[in-house]
Amino acid sequence: MSQRRVSIVQVLLILVIAFLVTWLSRLFVIELYTVAPLQMENTLLPGDRVLVEKWHYGARLPQYCFSIPGVDTIPGTDIPAHIPSQPLPYRRCALKQVERNDVIVYNYPTGKSCPIAQYPTAMARCIGVPGDTVKALNGSLFINGEPSAQSPVVTEAYLVADTVLLQVEDAMRDALGEILPKQQLGSTYLFYIDRYRYDKLCEVLPPTIHLQQVQLAYDNYTIDLPPVDRDAVVTPQNAAFYARIINQYEPHKVQLCGDALYRGGRKIERYRFTQPYYWVLCDNRTAATDSRVFGVLPHSHVIGRCGIILFSIDASQTGVSSWRINRFFQYRRL
Repeated sequence: MSQRRVSIVQVLLILVIAFLVTWLSRLFVIELYTVAPLQMENTLLPGDRVLVEKWHYGARLPQYCFSIPGVDTIPGTDIPAHIPSQPLPYRRCALKQVERNDVIVYNYPTGKSCPIAQYPTAMARCIGVPGDTVKALNGSLFINGEPSAQSPVVTEAYLVADTVLLQVEDAMRDALGEILPKQQLGSTYLFYIDRYRYDKLCEVLPPTIHLQQVQLAYDNYTIDLPPVDRDAVVTPQNAAFYARIINQYEPHKVQLCGDALYRGGRKIERYRFTQPYYWVLCDNRTAATDSRVFGVLPHSHVIGRCGIILFSIDASQTGVSSWRINRFFQYRRL
């Protein structure tokens, strides 16, 4: 009987240790994420299950020691569903900056007053790092004044008139082996085509047919990201931009008066930011879930770097045919 009790205790101890190891690994080391539609096509596809390296940019400490996911209070009561009842301050161990062109998972800034980890998750590519000047102009991207080579899988929007639609679709079938999805806009059709497919398509299109690229209003901008290791100089040109960042993410609050910043009635000419800020874009530029919408991404919202594509499932298929075998266990810089 005593040996049986010892065995039960050992089994329970093993289960507890296994649970703690799994929980700590998911919290600080690595976790599996599912890629959502539109964000990173065609670098990552909807249904890709990606292991995200949480330790790569520094382990983010939890703001609750314990919490029940998805609820603020224990169902049927007014008892807080977290311990402690108020979130702990944001902390990160061994902070390391995101590098340009890294594909990252992050908590989408929403402005809500809740712990960062409870914000929705999203995925994008880091285009700008602290101190960079990012400029987008008519479909071209410039980093610090130099043209930035973009991935061949970055998608752009193209208009096709209905008078040449059949010819364009025939060319797609010949060059790509498929007809890409389209969206009808009156007498025209909108196609989302990555640069690789665009170049192949142009090789077979008649010279009289041209694909008209669509430029969206939020695709033209110039952003000067603040430095993180030195004081940033406040100028009339960046005062409003800095005010938005400071008041939203920094521990201090400032007032914008005209083209100058003030704190406690004193004019601020320099400010040292407490964390790095990045500019992130989806490879699918038609998806508006990146810095073009919410602005800079603070390091506090970064979860980790995308690593291995563990496996991939195509939701439009069923059974074994839904498995994208060629994407299983891929490890590459995306």
